[in-house]
Amino acid sequence: MSKWKILTLSAKWDRIRVPIYEASAKGRRISILKTLLTNACPYQCKYCAFRRGRRVERRTWDVNELVNVTLTLWRKGAIKGIFLSSGILRDPETTVEKQIEVAEELRRRGFKGYIHLRLMPGTPKDLIWRAAVIADRIGVNLETVSKDYFSEIAPDKGDFKVDILKRMEWISRAYRIVKQQRERLHRKIGYLSAGIDTQIIVGVVGETDLEHLRVTFKLYRDIELRRVYYSPFEPIPETPFETKQPCPIARVLRLYQASYLIRDYEFTLKDIESIVNDSGMLPLDKDPKRIYAERNKDLYPINLNEAEYHELLKIPGIGPTLAKKIIRIRDEKSRIGIEDLRRILRKKTLHEVLNYVEI
Repeated sequence: MSKWKILTLSAKWDRIRVPIYEASAKGRRISILKTLLTNACPYQCKYCAFRRGRRVERRTWDVNELVNVTLTLWRKGAIKGIFLSSGILRDPETTVEKQIEVAEELRRRGFKGYIHLRLMPGTPKDLIWRAAVIADRIGVNLETVSKDYFSEIAPDKGDFKVDILKRMEWISRAYRIVKQQRERLHRKIGYLSAGIDTQIIVGVVGETDLEHLRVTFKLYRDIELRRVYYSPFEPIPETPFETKQPCPIARVLRLYQASYLIRDYEFTLKDIESIVNDSGMLPLDKDPKRIYAERNKDLYPINLNEAEYHELLKIPGIGPTLAKKIIRIRDEKSRIGIEDLRRILRKKTLHEVLNYVEI
């Protein structure tokens, strides 16, 4: 099998199907080349297809070779950017240095597309800053929600607090600084223009949805992540976790919906805690926002002419865009009426909204 096929197919284990996939970047959907720099790795993560000792063909991109492939696809219009993750080449520093070399050479040769670098646990601070300037988005995979879980699934990958959480704090600090530089210098590419992110595996060690959402809340609030990706656990043959059950896709869907309530709808941790069941899990049969409304009936109906923005966001069927429209109509007309709602809402949405509001 060719190096191209091995390394692009290998990258699917970093969440997204390959080699070219549709991704959300800078607020729009674009085609991305997704690949690993190498699928070699000295670690023995119990869930990973590329753990040391597992029988799999190992390949590594030459920097110039990968740059040439990326530029060719970009100039043909086949891709708008690249997502570059990796196994480990000798150590994290060497690996990230090579990733940055790819990104810097692409920029030097005129590449104006999207660059997303998945950095390694234990990445040195100076390399984080270099990556923050050259790439549009960077992040380190959190993998799981606690130090104990991390030790269980990745026993030799490093220290969870030092090599993962501390690096995320450094990335967050870099993001705040380069954001100011980007605005001052009017840069349209690089400088973390698409923010920072991470990935968490769901359903690998019995962790609850509430544990995931507590971590997600902290990541959005304190680290200022743009996106938390949830990766459903899939058992891989010839790994210690090969007999574990896969994570239901429905569980990941509900986690995403609940995480958007945190990120975009101003839901507090207390709000989220009212949605999960006694086992700390989100019900799979219903949207989390509707569950919130059912379990907090004392908050409804919400008066559309008096409610503040964060209160409007608690109404099923109303998101940030509609909430802002409602406030704008109130500002223009003093009051919002049923005819205004008919004008800005679809019939099905209007029917749902009217169950939770008064005018």
